[in-house]
Amino acid sequence: MDIGYGIYYNSEKDGNIEKRGRISMKKVLCLIAGLLLLVEAIVAGCATVPTTTTILTKNNLPILEGRWEGSAVFAGGVHTTVTLDIYNDSLPLRGKVSIQNIPREAANIFPSGFEGSGWESYFDTGSITDKGGLIIRGRGGNFGQFSLIEGESKRSVLEGESKLDGWFYLWGAKGAATLHKRRR
Repeated sequence: MDIGYGIYYNSEKDGNIEKRGRISMKKVLCLIAGLLLLVEAIVAGCATVPTTTTILTKNNLPILEGRWEGSAVFAGGVHTTVTLDIYNDSLPLRGKVSIQNIPREAANIFPSGFEGSGWESYFDTGSITDKGGLIIRGRGGNFGQFSLIEGESKRSVLEGESKLDGWFYLWGAKGAATLHKRRR
């Protein structure tokens, strides 16, 4: 079956048009099927593990205890590495926030300048928000608020699928951070 679609091209400068060929319906269907398979393969390759936001309560705080590591981005687009250590599994949560290798662009927000070095702060007032998130308050008006995102498997924390995703306010600069639970 011929769908009557012709491909034409201009063979000379004077405008003469020459018929080049026709595409059969069978070839068009094969081409469409091939493209659909390619799109499906791309989508399947980009698929992620299903996740859910876990509402924190006093009963499930032990899943937070330990080391969380990841990246932070300050409002100006400056990237750095962050570590959150949570030392206990009951309220109030205690721990330490560390920022390593502070870039020059971000160092000016810290007192006394910290370019190229690190900054750390201990906290002892970690708590749960009304919506089941984690809030950490530190000295100098610094704080961060995070949601716990877990994979749907029961072993998600042990397999490193869990993450704390949120924002922070540090010495007047706002930013966002995504931290992953360090595997034991």
